Amino acid sequence: MTNARFRFLALLLASTIGVAAGAQKIAVGIAPVFDGGGEEFGPTVAQHLTLFVYQNLLGSHSAQPSLLSPGGVYSPLDTSWLVEYVQDRPEISLLLVATLKPVINPSKEHWIIPVDLELLNARSGDTVASWSVNTAIDSHKTLMDYGQVIIQQQSETRFGGRLKGVYTGVPSRDFEKQPLGKATAQLASSIRQTLEAKLAGLSPATPAPASQSALVSAVASGAAASCPINVRITYSYKHAASHAYVLLANGLDESTDLKDGVASFSAPSGELLLQFSVNDAPYKLQKENLYQFSSINTCKLSTLIVDLGPGGDARAHWE
Repeated sequence: MTNARFRFLALLLASTIGVAAGAQKIAVGIAPVFDGGGEEFGPTVAQHLTLFVYQNLLGSHSAQPSLLSPGGVYSPLDTSWLVEYVQDRPEISLLLVATLKPVINPSKEHWIIPVDLELLNARSGDTVASWSVNTAIDSHKTLMDYGQVIIQQQSETRFGGRLKGVYTGVPSRDFEKQPLGKATAQLASSIRQTLEAKLAGLSPATPAPASQSALVSAVASGAAASCPINVRITYSYKHAASHAYVLLANGLDESTDLKDGVASFSAPSGELLLQFSVNDAPYKLQKENLYQFSSINTCKLSTLIVDLGPGGDARAHWE
């Protein structure tokens, strides 16, 4: 087991224990980081930063994170779609919206990479707090790093052909070791610190909805350590299902042996991180190149249906 894999499993375990014990946690939905910077490395940083923020917050004492996948129509310039997207998620109280901005000092040797953030009320869409974080990096290391990531991902993943200037692989553990990866990790750490400071100033007495309490109870009251799961990806608006996709569950490829479009594997109870890319999407579906979202596996139900709507939004439910 790699160190990165071990650290992630440790975070999942800590999160499960924290959910059972931490009734004061505030459920925060994490929207995909929006690439508003226009830089060549933007898609790479946006995908990794989304994942890093989620992983960092798994160890938070004040936030309970959920990764959201609102689809290709999502934009931080109009968050009404995001608010509508979570209306069937009453356990989520707040939404974290991050936007990667253009680099500062682009003609200089040292670049500053800024990220703007908004914390929204999940029901009304009103802004609760807003702030910015940034980190610095040598510009030549940024460009060198980006090229290395593309080559590494192209040789080790099955996410389609390499496109010039486009990052097509899943977030890479090796990325963390590179200069741009370290800068992205620093951004994620700053986001966690500032978010927790913002949450500390909010009313902590927001009770968890009944649906969330049921999930917590199910996980904490003797669910199996590991249980079988079947995942199906559907396009219900087209009355169809995907039969060609790549799926990672908690960092492991679970789609090497799909049967009738179903990925079958075992996973521990608690947080379940899914990352996938579909290769047979309906025409004009505004899908994301890479979906990343989380769910709670209680081991009470065994089938997870992930449905992609016409806006590319991913909605999941257990059966």
